[in-house]
Amino acid sequence: MGICTLIVNPSSGGEQATGYLDLMRAQLSEMFEEVTVKDTKKQGDAEQFAYEAANHGHNAVFCMGGDGTVNETINGLAYAGKTVSFGFVPLGTVNDLARAIGIPLEPEQAIAMLENAALIDLDIGKVNDRYFVSNVAAGAIPEAVEGVSAEEKTKYGPLAYFIEGGKALAKQTMHRFRITVDGETFTQESPLILIALTNSIASFESFMPQAKVDDGKIRMVVFKGFNLLDSMKLLPKIIRGEIKNSDSVIYKSFKQATIALEDSDSLITNVDGDKGPSFPLKIEILPSFIKVYGPAAFV
Repeated sequence: MGICTLIVNPSSGGEQATGYLDLMRAQLSEMFEEVTVKDTKKQGDAEQFAYEAANHGHNAVFCMGGDGTVNETINGLAYAGKTVSFGFVPLGTVNDLARAIGIPLEPEQAIAMLENAALIDLDIGKVNDRYFVSNVAAGAIPEAVEGVSAEEKTKYGPLAYFIEGGKALAKQTMHRFRITVDGETFTQESPLILIALTNSIASFESFMPQAKVDDGKIRMVVFKGFNLLDSMKLLPKIIRGEIKNSDSVIYKSFKQATIALEDSDSLITNVDGDKGPSFPLKIEILPSFIKVYGPAAFV
């Protein structure tokens, strides 16, 4: 049956994690001979715990937390470079990876799913020296959502990000980017670049419907400058999952890309919901890098 580590972020989901700990521990005890529980206390703990578990021969690492906890856990496993299965219970504001795989957003249901779960191949991305499982963003929205408080996340959920993102786009702060996609280079002024590994971005599950978690591709959407009328035309296409067909964006599917910022020294990036690295960004896909516990129906 093997050994597993369970990483718990006590502050995720309005401090829900500890309330589901006994239920999760009981479920994992049915799947593994030994379950080690680790509580995070600060940023970086989940990454360190996952790295240590992988290097100590644990067969699987699970986490209970939001997108940031999931990202840290994946980074720890990636840096360890070991064959270790991954599982998680979503407790965050957005939970994009859970949405992409079909893991229930209700914690009790997500835990119950593990009884008959399947192991699903999962692509991950690498941006500079960090790994990601959902998305990378650069431009107006990352700068805005950086200021969203924990209280706003709790009160408004994913809507908090849309509110701040909408305000940011309305300001039309443009930046000039030099982008190389699988060897093809072009320049473009843009208020926002989005890099997507899955169909869900900021809980918007229809954003990139063609994206699969194991298709070996990353998608890039470069927004052009657009006015209010353009925004009104673009929104229905986003809702229908047809953004790549819009004249207001440049859409690329790729395996490797580099994004350089030509007109300033700094611009905030966002990776899986948290602050990301500085420019230039080197992005690549790592196909079927890890196996994740998900609904058997997903396979």
